[in-house]
Amino acid sequence: MAGQESRAVLLEALQALYHHPDPSVRTAANQWLEQFQQTMEAWQVSDSVLHDPSSSLEALYFCALTIRTKVQRDYEDLPPSAPLSLRNSLLTLLIKFRQGPPAVRTQLCMGMVALAIHMSPEEWGSGGVVQWFGKEVGSQVEAIPCLLELMTVLPQEAQSYKISVRPERRRQFQRELVESVQDAFSLLTSCLRDGAPQLREQVLRAFAAWMRLSYGISAATLATHPLVAASLSGLDSEETFDAAVDAALELIRYTVSGNPVDLAAHMSLVQVIVPKIMALKPRFGAAVKAAVAEKQAQQVIGEANGYDGEEEDEETVKGMAYLFAEMGESYVELIATGTSEALMIVEAIAEVTAHPDDNISAITFTFWHRLSQTLTSRDEEEHTGEEQAAMEALREKRITIFRPTFELLVSLVSFRVKYPKGFEAWRKDELQDFKETRYAVADMLLDAANVLGGEATLRLLSQPLLQMAASLPNGGSWEWESLEASLYCIRAIAKTVPLSENVILPQIMTLLPQLPPQPQLLYTSSLTIAALADWLGAAPTSRTLLPLLLRLLTSALAVPEDPCAAAALALKHVCDACNKDLGQSVDALLELYRQVMSGQGNFHLAPEDELQLVEGLSIVVSSLPADKLPQAVEALCIPVSAPLEKLVASAQQGGPAQTFTANQYILHIDRIGHIFRYITQPEVLAGVFQRMWPLLKLVFVQRAGDGKSMERLCRACKFAVRNCGRALGPTMGLLLEELQERYQQHQHSCFLYLASVVIKVYGSDPACASYLGTLISVLFGQTVRLLQNIQDFTSRPDLADDCFLLASRCIRYCPQLLVSSPILAPLFSCALAGITVQHREACRSILTFLEDLLDLPSSDSGKQFRASIDEVVTPAGLTLTRLAIACLVGALPESRMDEVIQLLISMIRLYGQLVAQWARDVVGVMPATVVKESEKLSFLQAISTGASGTNAGPFTRTMEEMSDVCRRNKKAREAVQNALQPLSLTFFFSSSMSQQFV
Repeated sequence: MAGQESRAVLLEALQALYHHPDPSVRTAANQWLEQFQQTMEAWQVSDSVLHDPSSSLEALYFCALTIRTKVQRDYEDLPPSAPLSLRNSLLTLLIKFRQGPPAVRTQLCMGMVALAIHMSPEEWGSGGVVQWFGKEVGSQVEAIPCLLELMTVLPQEAQSYKISVRPERRRQFQRELVESVQDAFSLLTSCLRDGAPQLREQVLRAFAAWMRLSYGISAATLATHPLVAASLSGLDSEETFDAAVDAALELIRYTVSGNPVDLAAHMSLVQVIVPKIMALKPRFGAAVKAAVAEKQAQQVIGEANGYDGEEEDEETVKGMAYLFAEMGESYVELIATGTSEALMIVEAIAEVTAHPDDNISAITFTFWHRLSQTLTSRDEEEHTGEEQAAMEALREKRITIFRPTFELLVSLVSFRVKYPKGFEAWRKDELQDFKETRYAVADMLLDAANVLGGEATLRLLSQPLLQMAASLPNGGSWEWESLEASLYCIRAIAKTVPLSENVILPQIMTLLPQLPPQPQLLYTSSLTIAALADWLGAAPTSRTLLPLLLRLLTSALAVPEDPCAAAALALKHVCDACNKDLGQSVDALLELYRQVMSGQGNFHLAPEDELQLVEGLSIVVSSLPADKLPQAVEALCIPVSAPLEKLVASAQQGGPAQTFTANQYILHIDRIGHIFRYITQPEVLAGVFQRMWPLLKLVFVQRAGDGKSMERLCRACKFAVRNCGRALGPTMGLLLEELQERYQQHQHSCFLYLASVVIKVYGSDPACASYLGTLISVLFGQTVRLLQNIQDFTSRPDLADDCFLLASRCIRYCPQLLVSSPILAPLFSCALAGITVQHREACRSILTFLEDLLDLPSSDSGKQFRASIDEVVTPAGLTLTRLAIACLVGALPESRMDEVIQLLISMIRLYGQLVAQWARDVVGVMPATVVKESEKLSFLQAISTGASGTNAGPFTRTMEEMSDVCRRNKKAREAVQNALQPLSLTFFFSSSMSQQFV
């Protein structure tokens, strides 16, 4: 009776979900349906609906989905007698829905396959699951489509982690399928032979899925196999082409399987595959011709079609492209030998690259990258001089063979970066697609340059630009789209051009200021200068070129958005690369800098672009002679400090009624921070910081409550501490006093991070021990009072992150200040309380701190701290072990597993068999319904073996195995976590926490 009521409610909820006009009703129905899927009753109710011929399509699909999901996830909830009954029911349903609906049948097939993974092989008979499927489902001719879908899904789901089986059963099932490949091929062959012609596509898709498991079949056997013949002949049929492509791709991948790859062993199959795929070349060539004609026709108004031949479907063209590209990628080592047969494959792939559709052309880019790497790579093993010379000669010979191909490649891809007519009307997604195409082409040009050499590639790419310039005296004109495309490509390969190049680049640099001031062209011109800054710094003509280029960049600063941003970036790079040569122009640059910072002139820089100028000018100023340095540093600092002084003064005078935003302060603080970051002379920078300290202190006072302002101010101080080092002198003491005082008032995490930088720079200086000890005592003391339990860590992960980053740095740079301090015990307790925080960086910092602490006594310099660490860690050893194991088996995401395993290794390295004893107590409370005794024993043996100092590889695998067992589904994970209770720990230790827990 209850089942009938639930069924009625289920059908009502489905009706509401799909058809009710009120969104709130649909939401409530969806929530009820999700909860229903969690219940035991869902098994029977869903099965009942599926067997009812009057059920609607929505009800059938939902119930099939529910059955599939529950078999995958909740199989262990079934009583021992239920699986066989469920299998019979699923078989009946599969026969019932053999003709569809397809969506319902697919869910049932996935449910049956999940059942096959859960059930033991004995329950499927001596022939295994494949023969069982063939006998029970394939016995009816009309059910063969259903059988073929089962045979397709079966190998696809073999490694699915959605199916909550134990790792050992998953591996066993994968072995069973590998051993059943011959049976599967026989079954598919019979379907191919006896089934209707329309089933060939399904047969080929199933064959492709099984090919991924066909490790044990010889290439010679496959070369004559009817399924292989059907796959390759299927490329000639429109009905089977897509499925045949999938199968052919798997066949290609099979021929390069194995470690190491033994292509010779697979050559009999390769010789069957390659001719059949190469036979598609004329067909693809016709498709390229049609596509080119169509594109040309689109550019002519009124012409609808420029090609009279038969056009290929776009997906068919892509399928052929994938086949050529996969063949090239798989056989790249063979192709690199440069034989005539290899060059035929390269020619076919080049034809794909020539396709006017950028998406189709890009299918080949990975092949060209691998071919470039293969041709240019050098053997890193040691060889005799004669061997090395012979290998180098062979390498050069191969590069010579492929040089024309890569020259062609440059022409095939470089035109794709040109802005087309009407691009101004593009949507955002169209513009983004074009940008991605340009990025891909830039990478492709780099691959070509690695083979051809930077100079040779530069000559090819610069031809449009230089030819256009040469035509100007004869009445020619600039076409900005072609100019921009040429410069974009040159910029892409700039780093491959030797610094000694002195023919083409001087011409290009001289031409840049003469180009039309079109925004896109100005943008790319500026970025080209940025990319070639290193060349400019080494060029003999740089002093002649620099004034011209600086004028160009200065004019670009006045063009809004992209051009001015690119010009600022270029100025930074030019200042960096040419800082010595720019010493003579420093006054003009500082005047430009002053105008930009003060808002004078018609400049349009965003704040982040202004920082590029600050960086560049800081580098130039740092390189000046000592006699010019003080005046230049002052000129650098005044334009950024004066506005901040004015702002601070206004805030003081305005009182509480007048408010200033964080962004107003941040704008000036960031500029100052960049000066601190890029002035490279410690004594000079220390003087700057000392002079600015009264101003910075006022900002600390005024903005102490504002986290954003404090974060940027601490960031600026961080750069000063790093670059000044011990030259900072007395000002460091003032900074640390301010840091301690402000942190006690406002617990911003940036204060902790700044302290960690101070520890890194000053921690090893004995003269600083006193005030650094006070610093960390105050900061840690305040922090541990704020982080009492996991809720505190979750609400303030940034504080936890920077706290334990600081703690790790104390252990590495001044362990005597922390380990010997009374603050270590509460800090360690705090780490245990927060170890399960889900925030990635905070969790990683806690785990790193614990690992560093436990590793310290293992170092020569850290042995003296063993007693202090034991005093803190040993009483909490059982708790630490419980938490570490809880993290391993579900309290933390799987992405944190490596860090947790490393923590366990550190524990074992320090405490040996004591950890094994703690682990026995922990594992003892894990539910037997989740973890078998054999699995517990294996886990404990791994820890005990790890304590003896053997290889960490098996230990890691066993830890991962235990993690998989406990995470296999939600119920298993929750049961283990409820037993270990990792979230129950709070900050303060009590005596009971060191006792065995239940």
